[in-house]
Amino acid sequence: MDPLTHTLVGANLGSTRLAGTTRLSAAACIIGANLPDLDAVLYFTGHDDLALGFRRGWTHGILALVVLPLALTGLLLAYDRLRPDPARKVSAGWLLALSSIAILTHPSLDWLNNYGMRWLMPFDGRWSYGDSVFIMDPLLWIVLGVGWLAGRRASWRVVGLWGVFTLAVAWVVGGRSPGYLALVAAIALVLLAALLWSPGGERERTRRAFARGALVVAAVYIAGRLATNEAAEHVVRDELLARGVAPIEKLMASPHPIDPRRWDLVAQTSESYRYGVYEWPGGGLELASETIPRPRPSPEWDAARRHPSVRGFMTWVRFPWYEVERTPEETRVWIYDARYARRRTGRGFGGELVVLPNEGSRTGE
Repeated sequence: MDPLTHTLVGANLGSTRLAGTTRLSAAACIIGANLPDLDAVLYFTGHDDLALGFRRGWTHGILALVVLPLALTGLLLAYDRLRPDPARKVSAGWLLALSSIAILTHPSLDWLNNYGMRWLMPFDGRWSYGDSVFIMDPLLWIVLGVGWLAGRRASWRVVGLWGVFTLAVAWVVGGRSPGYLALVAAIALVLLAALLWSPGGERERTRRAFARGALVVAAVYIAGRLATNEAAEHVVRDELLARGVAPIEKLMASPHPIDPRRWDLVAQTSESYRYGVYEWPGGGLELASETIPRPRPSPEWDAARRHPSVRGFMTWVRFPWYEVERTPEETRVWIYDARYARRRTGRGFGGELVVLPNEGSRTGE
C-alpha cells in the first residue's frame, strides 16, 4: 500500500486507548507502520533494479517481523533516556507489543494488492499476492483519514500535515493518472471537513471512538474485498473454461482503483496470456481477442533474462513476455510484465530493455 495508508493505520492505532499504555506509544505505532519501507531507500541510490529486487523482501518478511520491533523499541527507549519525561513513564514491554502490531500491519496491507509480498524472506523468495485492494485505495484514505482527524483540534501543525499529504498524493497521482486528480481534491476536502468539525462533549473520547471505528470499518472493508476477489476469481475461472481457455495455470483478478465491482484479469495458459475485464456481480467478462505469447526458449530470451541489469526485475516479474528488435549492431530485447504492460511501452513501470551486442561486439546494455 501507499505510505499515506500505512501512516493513517499507525496514527489511528496510536489514537486508541493503546496510546495511554506508555509514553511514546503513538510514535511506536506511526513509525512501526512505516518502518518496513526502509528498503525504499535503495531507490535514492540510483540503482533501481537492485532496489526492485530487494523490495518487499528482507525488511518485510518473517525475519524482519522479529528484528524490526526489537530495533524500534530499542531506539525509542534510547530516545526516552535522552529526553525523559518525569510525568510519563515508558514501558519497554508495551513499546515492544505496539511496535510488533504496527510493523505487522505493513506487510499485511502490502500483501493485499497485486504488487505482492515475500513473506518468508530471506529464507524463501517466492511472491504471494492478495489481489484484493488497489495499492492506493481512496475509500481507505477517507475512512482512516476521517478516523484520525475527526475530534482533533485544527492546529497549524495538523492542518500542515493535511496540506503536505494532500500535495504529495496529488503529485504522485498527477504524474501517473492525472484524470484522478479531481478525486484526490474531493477526498482532501472531506478530510478537511472532518478536521474542522467540532464535536460536542469530551473531545478525547470522541477522537478515540473515531479512531477505533475507522480501524474496524477498514478491517471489514478489507475482509469484504478479499471475499469478493475470491468469488470473482472462481466465477472468472469457470467462465474462461466454458469459453475454451484452458488449461489455466495462473489467474489474477486485480482490483480497480475506484470501481469495487471491476477486476482487471490476466489468465496464464500453457501457451499464452489472456487478459480482459470482469464486472462482478452482473457485468460479465470482457476478454480481449488478442493474446500475449508466453516466453519460449531462444538465445535472445535466455541472454536477456540473465542480464545483470534486470536481475531484480526478473525476480519480481509475475507474467513475463518479451519482444525482440534487431539491428546490424545490436539486439534489443523488451521484457514486460503482463500485470501492467500488454503492449510495447518502452521503459517504464512493468517493462525493461536489455541491449545485447551482436556477434563480435562487446557484451553490455
